[in-house]
Amino acid sequence: MKWLNVGKVFRWEFLKNLKSPVFLVTTLMIPLIMLLSVGISYFATSSAAREEQQVAVIDETGDFFPYLESYLAGSMVKITLHDSAEREKLAGQVEERKLDGYLLFTAENVQSGIIDYYDRDAKGMNTIAIEGAIEAALTRYRMEKMGLTEEEISLATAPVILRVRSVSGEEASIASTIAPIFFSMILVIAVMISGQVLMYGVLKEKRNRIVEILLSSVTATDLLLGKIFAFGLLGLLQIGIWLAVGLTAAGRFIDLAELGMTLEVLLPSALFFVGGYIMFAAIFAAMGATMKDAEGGSQTQGLVVLIPMIPMFASGAIMMAPNAAWVRILSYIPIFTPMTMLMRIPATTLPWWEMASAFAVLLLGIAFFVYLGARIFSRGLLQFDRTVSFKEMGKMLRRNY
Repeated sequence: MKWLNVGKVFRWEFLKNLKSPVFLVTTLMIPLIMLLSVGISYFATSSAAREEQQVAVIDETGDFFPYLESYLAGSMVKITLHDSAEREKLAGQVEERKLDGYLLFTAENVQSGIIDYYDRDAKGMNTIAIEGAIEAALTRYRMEKMGLTEEEISLATAPVILRVRSVSGEEASIASTIAPIFFSMILVIAVMISGQVLMYGVLKEKRNRIVEILLSSVTATDLLLGKIFAFGLLGLLQIGIWLAVGLTAAGRFIDLAELGMTLEVLLPSALFFVGGYIMFAAIFAAMGATMKDAEGGSQTQGLVVLIPMIPMFASGAIMMAPNAAWVRILSYIPIFTPMTMLMRIPATTLPWWEMASAFAVLLLGIAFFVYLGARIFSRGLLQFDRTVSFKEMGKMLRRNY
């Protein structure tokens, strides 16, 4: 292996793909789509919050309506009191869109807490504001009926906040929770986008026989490493652009300084992200070298690239029990290490030696998969007319093929 040749391949791959329409479109369109999605959601929510609702109330208890009215005072939900005999009339007004809906309060449902709200569409989601007011009004109504004083009601309805603190006095920042989750999501996106582009790039070079010309000047290992480093930098460049756009947009709504973004917080997550990306890129490139074309690869080979994502499918269990024995075992299986650690870091405080030992295992895994990838890559590149089977891959790894 000659690092000069690796550098040449890296420069050629990086500049070629940097100017490609696919890279430019994915780099620019994804943040644009994200901003549009967030913007549309924000304006839709804001518009819904500003839209006035007209709701009729039938109060058969005779004294609950004033409680609900006091909690909805000043809100966009306007309520009017009606008699039970007007139910059919109110239903017609709801159908004609003169009313958004009507509420029915009886002695029984006030006691059970199951309140009926009649809307044009039972699937409607515009009841959030009124639901909160009903809950608060019903709680106060019941307590007053029980004979509690104002002071007792205030004490009973006071909110409870569970504040988790370390016995050492250390408090976790928001960034220490957000950063690992962010890097795990970006790793999935980078693997699925950049990894797929890398694999199909290898397939294209095989199909066009460009690889024969390349291998006359550099070794297969030089070519593989150059490609991995080039696509790694391209992936980081994309993520940097997406992150800059995301933080700029987020900065308009929240104070980013309160997140506590420091090098100490970001470094562990970034190291597992970069290490995982390099390892997965080697796997993608090796798989691309074994396929005849995009359609010719077997489904089993396609599933290989999903294996590293298995911890993501178990993310809920991992974050609920980050120190369980099976989770720790996953942390020391190189192909699962990046995703597992990125799930564990926000869920618990890991000792430095466990972080360091898991990263050391990841480095060994990178060396192992790059070595295996290079052997498969070098022997599979010239198999132009067919897809290489797993049995043949085993032979490639054991001896010259």
